[in-house]
Amino acid sequence: MQALFLCPVVLLIAVLRGFFVPDNKFNVNYQNNKFEPYGEGGRLENSMYLEAIRKDIIQRNKGKTLIEARYIPKYPDSAEREYFRMVNKYMEIEKDILIKYIPEIKRILSQGTVSYNMDAKNDNDRRREEQRRENIDTTLLTLGDLFRRMQWEMNNAFGLFHLRKELESIANLNHKMTVKEWKKVIGKTLGVNILEDYYSGSFYKEMLEKWVSKNVDLIKTVPKESLGKIKHLVYQNFMDGRTNTDIIKELQDQYGVDKRHARLIARDQTGKLNAQITEHQQRDAGIMEYMWRDSRDGRVRDKHRKLHGHVFSWDHPPDVGNRRHCHPGQDYQCRCRAAPIFDVSKLDIPVIDGITITGR
Repeated sequence: MQALFLCPVVLLIAVLRGFFVPDNKFNVNYQNNKFEPYGEGGRLENSMYLEAIRKDIIQRNKGKTLIEARYIPKYPDSAEREYFRMVNKYMEIEKDILIKYIPEIKRILSQGTVSYNMDAKNDNDRRREEQRRENIDTTLLTLGDLFRRMQWEMNNAFGLFHLRKELESIANLNHKMTVKEWKKVIGKTLGVNILEDYYSGSFYKEMLEKWVSKNVDLIKTVPKESLGKIKHLVYQNFMDGRTNTDIIKELQDQYGVDKRHARLIARDQTGKLNAQITEHQQRDAGIMEYMWRDSRDGRVRDKHRKLHGHVFSWDHPPDVGNRRHCHPGQDYQCRCRAAPIFDVSKLDIPVIDGITITGR
């Protein structure tokens, strides 16, 4: 009796599934990020099942074929926080070594300053200038040896830090959160569930590996460049006759700047990976347009705020200022979102029961 109340589209789906795949059993083969059912129904089953799903969605949306997302995917804040945590741990290694060597830096600078003052008492101007240069050279050479030891110690300490493993964990968390948000978009907008495992194939694996390798290189350069800047600061301030107190303060300030730079990398790269996965998910589903959604807070830059609510094509990224064209999340430190606009006639998503809609 219940079957009498089913809509024609649902009946069609049921007939197709029963006719082409007895007992609802599917042999699913993963190829090129597509789940393809094989067996008696083959591609004919896929095509007809796709059409049935489309008709059902259109009917439930009162004949509409273009449907705006009814859920805005969230930015992966947890992944960003994990990246911050990792960056803080990594930069603490530099801080510990810096603190360890500050007393020795002070000692070398003090000795150089004392020698310079003693030379000033010499009545022979030429001899005084020669001695001053010798003292400066000696101080700079001693500082050079010190910074080489610091670099060696940092390299050893960073080598014990599992940077790649940490970044792999962050990449996987970002990926997992992005897929879950995409699943919510599909469910709340179209009323169907999708296979999360569909978004863990070779394409996504390669994407994450490239992101991890890039970020390993980015993070590794921070302390290396930081030590170079600190070394330059110490040399320059010593030559300018600054006090030891001033020099050490600038050294500590530079470390703070570099730590903030590392955190900026974390925020920027979290958004970029999320944006890259989002674009591929939407294109793969047959979605060619999205609505720009900003984060609706005080951190949103003016140009991005003006893009909020406007529709753009994935093939034509909008102007985000300074002649740059980017999609949401692709600009530096951007937390904006791309809310998909579904064209049901081109819909292509993997559903939860094992059949994949493959219409392209």
